[in-house]
Amino acid sequence: MAAEQRKRLEKLMGADALDPQSSSRKHHVNLHNPRICRSFLVGTCPHDLFVGTKQDLGPCPKQHLENYKMEYRAQILKKKKFPEFDLDYERDLERYITECNRRIDTANKRLERTPEDIAKMQETTQDLEELDKNLALALEEVELLGEAGEIAKAAEVHEVMVEPLRQKRAQKERELRMLSDQSGFSGHQKLQVCTLCGAYLSRLDNDRRLADHFTGKMHLGYRLMRQAYKEIKAKNDLRRRTTGGGSSNSGATSSSGTSSISRGGGGSYRPGDQIVA
Repeated sequence: MAAEQRKRLEKLMGADALDPQSSSRKHHVNLHNPRICRSFLVGTCPHDLFVGTKQDLGPCPKQHLENYKMEYRAQILKKKKFPEFDLDYERDLERYITECNRRIDTANKRLERTPEDIAKMQETTQDLEELDKNLALALEEVELLGEAGEIAKAAEVHEVMVEPLRQKRAQKERELRMLSDQSGFSGHQKLQVCTLCGAYLSRLDNDRRLADHFTGKMHLGYRLMRQAYKEIKAKNDLRRRTTGGGSSNSGATSSSGTSSISRGGGGSYRPGDQIVA
């Protein structure tokens, strides 16, 4: 048990944490060591946000040691600045937010009807209209033959013309229904994409299921990431302006050019709220 606890402490604090001979070395922590995760020091490393979810990024390749974070905070309290750490943190968050925005755009496009889908549906609809016209003419002929007393002829026309047209019309109706289902007209129109994390949501979900999504680990992880990005970017932008470093880049954007900060404003949810895609 003691060995296991020691192992946990070493993982959190570093291998030197429990070494009495290392006390002098603790005062010389090199926070600029490239093996240390700067995102972990400044805020929250993206690798820690989605553990156990579909977006699990796996373990961070850099070190997450609490004694380093404590040293960083101590230096901040002494008014020491780490602008390069803030810039690295901004870039790290921006990379993952941009990836998420791409997934959101891709998911939205999957729910849209393509020009090919629209063309097929229009063609099938026109075929149905043509069949309806021909069917009406055939039924009119059957009716006229019946009124003229040509019952055998009327039955023949009904069998040769009316029934085949009815079968063709039923087939076209099935084709149109299938096209509607596949193109997003039916099942997909009940879905929308969460603008914060990219998950599919159903407009038919009850309040409880929607609340479960909005309080889920993945959604909250992206909410935290976007908020952290907004704050660190504002801090870096201010530094750029005051030091004459020029304006910042436009921020994490989606393929459609939408700013990442504008997506999902906070993701809070109350039962009864309408979901806005």
